[in-house]
Amino acid sequence: MSILLRATAAALAMSGASAYQMSMNANGGSAGRVVKPQATEGHASRRSFAAGVFALPFFGAMAGAADAADGALAGEYLDPNHPRGFRTVTVSGNKATIVGKDEPDRPTWKLNGEIDGNGVLIDFRPKGGPPNLLGKFDGEGVTFPDGNRWPKTAAIVGEYSDPNHPDGFRVVTALKDQALIVGADGPKDAQWKLAGKMSGDNVLIDFSPKGGPKDLLGKFDGSGIVFPDGNRWPKVN
Repeated sequence: MSILLRATAAALAMSGASAYQMSMNANGGSAGRVVKPQATEGHASRRSFAAGVFALPFFGAMAGAADAADGALAGEYLDPNHPRGFRTVTVSGNKATIVGKDEPDRPTWKLNGEIDGNGVLIDFRPKGGPPNLLGKFDGEGVTFPDGNRWPKTAAIVGEYSDPNHPDGFRVVTALKDQALIVGADGPKDAQWKLAGKMSGDNVLIDFSPKGGPKDLLGKFDGSGIVFPDGNRWPKVN
């Protein structure tokens, strides 16, 4: 049954209960007391039905709260316990998938979850954790029972590849207006680290540690980062 139908049924139930109560008050009265005539049953029913219908927005808001959380839950998160990694949450129906890295050069892992009201039950067993750990979503982050909180961050966060260095990697993390790009150009090459500054959905990167310009603008197009020379880092995760 859809949310609207459930809300309508609830409103009708309220109207029925109100009509019954008004009828009892009109016909029952107290012993030894004259009961004044009340409104007709038709009028009472119309008033109570209207009251029930006016309650629909309330029921809709309650039902919509969980649905809004389901959609809003999807996105990129950071874990303070692994500040150089990331967590990407996707939602399909009542199912959630969490893909992440704890360090830029560590393997990518994947966890399954199930939407539970305004939170998500995550199976952390692939990472050695419990099977149903509840993360409560507050609109800006996910909080776990141990107090750890994953703040939601920019969509640009995640892992990328560079066509100029196909055997390397780039991992972008961001918190508020600060960004960090960690990468390596090949499996045997040393890791490098670049600082960046968020500018809307884009990032200004200081490439001077790699011999490049200090403030190179990378434009995030939803699935990759495009640079002025035409090079594009496609998002991997």
